[in-house]
Amino acid sequence: MADFHSELAPRPAAETVPGTPSVLVETYGCQMNVYDSQAIEGILAPAGFSQSRDELEADVILLNTCSVRDLAEQKIFSRVGEIRHRRRDAGREQPVIGICGCMAERLGDRLRKGPSGVDIVVGVDNYETLPGVLQQVLASQGRRPHAVVGHRDEAHYVAPPALYPTNNSHLVTIHKGCDYKCTYCIVPSTRGPQREKDPETIAQEIRTIVAAGGREVTLLGQNVTAYNWNGQMDFAALLQVVAEQPGLERIRFLTGHPRDMHPHLMDVIGTLDTVCPWLHIPIQSGNDRVLKRMKRLYTSEDYLRMAEYARKVIPEVTFSSDFIVGFPGETNAEFEDTLEILRAVKYDQIFSFKYSERPGVPAAKLRDDVPLAEKKERLARLNALQEEIWEEEAAALHGQTWTAVAETPARKPAGAWRLRTANNRKVVVAGAQIEQGDALRVRITGHSNTTFLGEPSAE
Repeated sequence: MADFHSELAPRPAAETVPGTPSVLVETYGCQMNVYDSQAIEGILAPAGFSQSRDELEADVILLNTCSVRDLAEQKIFSRVGEIRHRRRDAGREQPVIGICGCMAERLGDRLRKGPSGVDIVVGVDNYETLPGVLQQVLASQGRRPHAVVGHRDEAHYVAPPALYPTNNSHLVTIHKGCDYKCTYCIVPSTRGPQREKDPETIAQEIRTIVAAGGREVTLLGQNVTAYNWNGQMDFAALLQVVAEQPGLERIRFLTGHPRDMHPHLMDVIGTLDTVCPWLHIPIQSGNDRVLKRMKRLYTSEDYLRMAEYARKVIPEVTFSSDFIVGFPGETNAEFEDTLEILRAVKYDQIFSFKYSERPGVPAAKLRDDVPLAEKKERLARLNALQEEIWEEEAAALHGQTWTAVAETPARKPAGAWRLRTANNRKVVVAGAQIEQGDALRVRITGHSNTTFLGEPSAE
């Protein structure tokens, strides 16, 4: 799943309740982790824990982690040291530090050992144990460490509606784990096999969100389009159930898999007005031999047919994607095939990465034979081509008038707002009285990178 963490709205201030242990939850990685952090806070609150946003004051600091790349894990080790150093310099008592999420699942007990060892380790299917574990650790002067990991099929969490949801959209997980087992990916190990949340639980969660004032949801899954409830309801049918929920105005979803983008699903997306016409469908590589070594289960031609059909049946559809360059054995000629995919699809946005080996995954058995310098050069070429294509595509959109929904105040200019269209294009608008959630007609006057500039329109 692409990492959209940089786009998350700032968290609101939290009040620490006197006499209760306070917990700061920090989130790293994808939206699945953002949702899990909300669920963790929802589990802890009824057990007498209050929220904190101050690392110098919190009694407990939980790091909800990602293991997709080694760099993500190294950041967590550094963060643990940073927390302890800052508390020591401030003359404050050391907090209970816990690691949750994918990194907890991958490394388990090892995270409690050594000079950077933490107090608790809780994996992705065991968050309901946190109140008891924290109470034991807080009550123990010696702080005997605890580790609770391991996958459980029945473990599904429902997060309370967020006060300020991500991109104005409330996150809703519909399943967890993954069965595809791409050779480079650690998710099947850290998140486990695919297990569905039942459709009535999903529908009830959305009704709770709407009752709290929410108007938009983003359905989440490692391969959200692979949803299949007991062989009786696929993702297309689930979309129809969600679209029937009264008061819900927009539905987005992340992340789709090309193998599951059937014509029937695209037909349903095209006919449901509340389903936003934005498809984040990672291709990873444009070369069939590389795709086979990745075990992606489709060809480049399959992907292009999918994109072509989507453009026929989904009005105003846009695409974004993930790419990996320098996968073991990838030649220069095979990398050129990836550039051809960019030219053919014309993505609004891409998330691109140099291949890095993850321990224990099947690709770790392959020789990582593309030199780092070559990986960097390919990544630079990929991003340069995407920028060139996007500049041409974006310039052609100037002068159009779109409907967009206000999400959050823009960083600049002063008084401006950032809005988002149904097909996931960001627009900054100044010179208008706007409130969060307002839907405006805006005329596009320019763009900067992937953000458009606009002005209110009476059209």
